[in-house]
Amino acid sequence: MAKPERFEIATAASDPFIPSFQGVLQPMDEVLAARGGASALKLYDEIRRDPHAHAVLAKLKLEVVSREWAVFPASETSKDKEIADAVEAQLKAINFDRLTRGLLGAILKGFAVAEIIWIKENSLWKAEAVKVKKQRRFRFTVEGELRMLTRSSTMDGEPVPDGKFIVHRHSIDDDDDDPYGVGIGSVLFWPAWFKRQVLAHWLRGTEKHATPTTLAQYSGGFDQAKQDQLLNALRRMAGDTGLAVPDTVNVSLLEAKSAGGGDVFEALSRYLDELMSEAVLGETLSTNSGERGARSLGEIHNEVRIAIAKAAADLVCETVRDTLVRWFVEFNWPGAAIPEVWRDFSEAEDLNEKVERDKKIYEMGYEPEDEEYFNETYGGAWVKRKAPEPAVTSPGKQLPKAEEGTDFAEHSHPPDAASEIADQMEALGDPVIAAMIAEIRNQANAATDFDDLSLRLARLSAEMDIDGFAELMEQGMTLARLEGHDSVGSDG
Repeated sequence: MAKPERFEIATAASDPFIPSFQGVLQPMDEVLAARGGASALKLYDEIRRDPHAHAVLAKLKLEVVSREWAVFPASETSKDKEIADAVEAQLKAINFDRLTRGLLGAILKGFAVAEIIWIKENSLWKAEAVKVKKQRRFRFTVEGELRMLTRSSTMDGEPVPDGKFIVHRHSIDDDDDDPYGVGIGSVLFWPAWFKRQVLAHWLRGTEKHATPTTLAQYSGGFDQAKQDQLLNALRRMAGDTGLAVPDTVNVSLLEAKSAGGGDVFEALSRYLDELMSEAVLGETLSTNSGERGARSLGEIHNEVRIAIAKAAADLVCETVRDTLVRWFVEFNWPGAAIPEVWRDFSEAEDLNEKVERDKKIYEMGYEPEDEEYFNETYGGAWVKRKAPEPAVTSPGKQLPKAEEGTDFAEHSHPPDAASEIADQMEALGDPVIAAMIAEIRNQANAATDFDDLSLRLARLSAEMDIDGFAELMEQGMTLARLEGHDSVGSDG
């Protein structure tokens, strides 16, 4: 069997469809290629000036940097753990969130470049700072090597040293042929451009139809001088409250019925905004207003947005691991394994769902072996609630026998019996009522809006256990009734 070919054949240098000039490539992005190549990247800066495009791009970046990140050692050995701790301290020192946000600029323009400023401190090479640079400063060769434009080399640029620049790429074409990447700016360019045209026409239409057109009709012949005089008078009418014309001239105002076509322009502008939302976030309902009652659909759209943000975060973490982290480890611990860097996109489990699950398991006959389970699961400090002692139902109190010559009314039921029963009911009922109020408070804290709270309270009213409270009330009413019978009997 023949030996496998070890070298790459389908290189950029041999690709007849890739334009190059003296070994320096031009982007394959069709929008950039049609408007000047790499020097046309400023076109995508116009996209960021659109408020909606800026909002969706910022939302994607902020969703990424809002997630906590962590460094994981390559193994459980003490050396790898020590290296992971050093890498974590290094990333904190350079503000990893800020670096991540800068590298995410590749999403719009295809690639992003950051320069590392190395220093030697306590026998260790460390990154004092990592500065994200403008993409317009850089070019790529046919071999994919980075070159930096300088005053002395404004066309081809100068080569850069190894271990100095981080290059993060984003390609909507999902290939590795173009070192410039293909940013989402090539998709957003036309919706943003059309939106600018729509707004321009909308403003012109609003300006034209904001004030009615003045119409002057006259009979007979008017020479040119009188016509010019009449037109000047009509023009002055826009700023004056009065107008003097001959009685043979009839002046009226013409108002547009369509009011400049505002409804059409607004609908088209919103449609273009939705296109930009779909291109960046993969959905619309987390940015654009949807129809009422589309709560479940909105949750699905939000999950799509988070999935796209997680993918973007993973790509940036891989780039930082393969560049800054790798160089930091190789400079200080040659030959050591490289730790991993990831952002946490796991969603916290719904506590209400946990409660329902634990309740069902308890009804099946199981309970936590360790009482600390509740503290670890639900937070705070929990202790097992003591069950209230059941009230003793008594047929009545044994009254003392009346002495001879003594009025029986003096030995009737004490006048504060009702207060005693009420105090007992309050003492026994407080834990039950407190538990019910706690359930209602938990539902109120977990609700996302008023409609959700209404649904939660309705469900709680059907599921709440009131048997203990009903039994307590029954015992109290029975005791009160017997006390009342005894009181009536004692009074004769």
